[in-house]
Amino acid sequence: MRVSAERAMAQLCGLRRGRALLALLGSLLLSGVLAADRERSIHDFCLASKVVGRCRASMPRWWYNVTDGSCQLFVYGGCDGNSNNYMSKEECLKKCAAVTENATGDLATSRNAADSSVPSAPRRQDSDDHSSDMFNYEEYCAAKAVTGPCRASFPRWYFDVERNSCNNFIYGGCRGNKNSYRSEEACMLRCFRQQENPSLPLGSKVVVLAGLFVMVLILFLGASMVYLIRVARRNQERALRTVWSSGDDKEQLVKNTYVL
Repeated sequence: MRVSAERAMAQLCGLRRGRALLALLGSLLLSGVLAADRERSIHDFCLASKVVGRCRASMPRWWYNVTDGSCQLFVYGGCDGNSNNYMSKEECLKKCAAVTENATGDLATSRNAADSSVPSAPRRQDSDDHSSDMFNYEEYCAAKAVTGPCRASFPRWYFDVERNSCNNFIYGGCRGNKNSYRSEEACMLRCFRQQENPSLPLGSKVVVLAGLFVMVLILFLGASMVYLIRVARRNQERALRTVWSSGDDKEQLVKNTYVL
């Protein structure tokens, strides 16, 4: 009886251990599934690149730029978008504010796949995001304001070089240029200090250098021509002096002969 009781206790302990092991495996599996779902949700809602879509509507939407860690405005065409598309900046920040690039291990691959799976669309031009662009005064400050063919209505500011001030205009949402700022302060900070001594682009520098070279060449040729003309005149004067000197000598000889 004692042996059978010990066997029953051993079986009961083994059964409990099996149940505990199954519960542990189940919890680990559930945690993995939840983590995978969370990672997939983060990727879809926060790490995916913005998608304008093929349609031609002009809907102002917000998307999370994980590189900058901020929510940015873009124009949504109305169809074939993705989950990184929010109606307001507050909704975007609430969903993705703490997300960084390290949230997944293959961000670059996922972004390339997202970019290749949708048709190319015209990029928005906005001078507020110019950290990676080399400053070009002609593009950022001297260019005329461009509304663009799209029909959105975004208030923007551009720098007027003639008035030396920033003026507001309405941006349609696509095919603009770099002289387009979200605030008057950003416009003035970008262009007002540069107005007195704007940096010329490479093409303009080449043209200026070529013009200076041509001017120096013209001055050199002009000076050479003046020098050659003066030398020719001097030689001519010397030749005339030589002729007159010979004539005077002959006349003097004739006079001396008559005297004799």
